[in-house]
Parts: sequence; structure tokens; C-alpha cells
Amino acid sequence: MLEVGPGPGLLTRHLLAAGAAVVAVEIDPAMQQVAQELVEPELWSGDLTWVEADAMAGPRTVSDALRSVLPGCSALVANLPYAIAAPLLAALACEVDGPPRQVVMIQKELGQRLSAPPGGRDYGPLAVVMALSSHVKVLRKVPAQAFWPPPKVESSVLGIHRRADWPGAERLQSLQVFLSLAFHNRRKTLLNSVAEAMDGSASDVQEALQLQENEQKRRAEAFPALQLDDLARKWAESALGERYRP
Repeated sequence: MLEVGPGPGLLTRHLLAAGAAVVAVEIDPAMQQVAQELVEPELWSGDLTWVEADAMAGPRTVSDALRSVLPGCSALVANLPYAIAAPLLAALACEVDGPPRQVVMIQKELGQRLSAPPGGRDYGPLAVVMALSSHVKVLRKVPAQAFWPPPKVESSVLGIHRRADWPGAERLQSLQVFLSLAFHNRRKTLLNSVAEAMDGSASDVQEALQLQENEQKRRAEAFPALQLDDLARKWAESALGERYRP
């Protein structure tokens, strides 16, 4: 079982006590000693692997340290640090060995973005990637009063299960490139947003995407995930997409 951001080991302790073999990835070098003082010695010396490393290598990529432990982890259970929750979940969704089952506590606002349907302001690249790669369900809401001191935001516990028809790492990574263009300027149509992001012309983008007349007037947030995936493939196969490699 993978835990990212264990901090002082509060959750780690309970996972070990429940009989789980835990791989804990923590960036803060001071936390290992704190956790070792909190977790009972017999649990600490049991099925725990503590990895001192950053879980991320960039905005869309997990670190080599995290990737090396993924094949042995069938699930992710974590109270994810806010700063990395969104990029980490999106990156894991694109990893071949990403945990097929995940239970995570994150900020309520991020939970809404992860599972947002098309048409609203919460719908964006993260929701599209998660819709194509996973089944996402809010398991419970956690009020601020559940913590001390209480934060200014509420939290949610999400269950994330990888889809049986997971589209594959290469396709999802290509999709993310296109989504960064499509949602570059949310106030503009998808056509004009892509053109602006790559400093090109809308006519060239239209030639690559072959949008229907009514689709040319729609913003990216109005397109369902499957349609955006189809447009991403057209883009990747076009001469313009081949030339544009951010």
C-alpha cells in the first residue's frame, strides 16, 4: 500500500496496525524521526518502507523514486498535501503502474474539480483526465471541525478506481498536451484558445481538428471528455500537432 505525504505518521500507524504493508513517500527529512517516535516500535520494524523523496519530478510527472515503488503497490491511501494533490493524481492516472485503487482525503474544492461534469467552471483538464482513466466517487465529506486547529476549508474522502478500459499512458499524456492548449484561455472558444496558446491561426487549427460549424463556437468546457480525447488524437496526428511539441 502506498502513502504519499505521511508526515508524522498518524495514518501510517493505523495502516500498519490493520496489517497493511506500507510504502511511505515523504519529502520532509525531519518527518521520519517524528513518525518513528509516534509509531509503535513493533509496527515500525514491520512491513514499513520509508522513502525520503519528492513524489513529483515536474508538474505532470512523478519522480523516479515514486515510480520505482509503484509496481509493488496495489492501492494508494493518503491524506494528500494540498500542494501536490492535483498534479499527483493526474500523473498517477497516466502511469502504467499507477495504483488501481485509491482512497484519498483532499480539499473539497479539488474533489469537485476531479469529478466535475462538462459545462461548469470546475470542469477542466483534471476532470477530463480522471473521467477517461478512472471512476471517481465522493465517499464522505469531512468538515473543518474534524481537525484541530480547524482549517478554513472543508475536505472530502474520494474513492478512485482505474477503469477497465484505461486508455494507456501514451494516449493520456498526449491528451494532457492538447488540454493545456484547449483550456489555455477558458473565455475563448476551443478553436481560438488553441490558436492563441500556440501563437497560430484559428484557420490552421480548424484544418487540424475539423470541428463542425456549431462546435467552432464552443468553449473547451462544453466538450465531453470522450470528444476532447478524439480531438486530441486528431491534433496529435496532424501536421500542426507534430510541429507543436511544448
